Amino acid sequence: MSSLLRSLTDEVRPEYGLFAVANVIDGRLVGSSVDGTMEPRTRITAGHDGLIVETAYSDRYVHTVHNRFERWDGPPPVDDWEELWSGRLLLKSELIGVEPWAAGYPHDMEFDLGQGHTTWSTRVATKVLRTEQEPGFRHAIARIELYKIQFWT
Repeated sequence: MSSLLRSLTDEVRPEYGLFAVANVIDGRLVGSSVDGTMEPRTRITAGHDGLIVETAYSDRYVHTVHNRFERWDGPPPVDDWEELWSGRLLLKSELIGVEPWAAGYPHDMEFDLGQGHTTWSTRVATKVLRTEQEPGFRHAIARIELYKIQFWT
């Protein structure tokens, strides 16, 4: 059974319902998901070295999503979260980060994978927590989006 080696949980406020995950090099995010060569197409758009994630609520509603990066020593166990994507990412740096998908924003978090120049098996899963819709109100009063971005070799 695989073991969780390290993790980090933080939040990001996506722009246009999108956020990017990429290498952190010299203090800034670098890669196809942030340099304009990747356009979002589905909930997860994957390049060879990064991801663009579309939030569940991309209706111009700017809200906070909570991300948890995880480094495992093997494939993590499957749970009841909705898997959005799994694949492989080639990351040059041992640091990865997340930022709103729009030019000029600073990245909100950095996670140290412990090794660079590695092709990582990666899985992105999500869970949306929300209050029940009340009679007389158009939408649920509160909704929180959680994302787990898991890495292993």
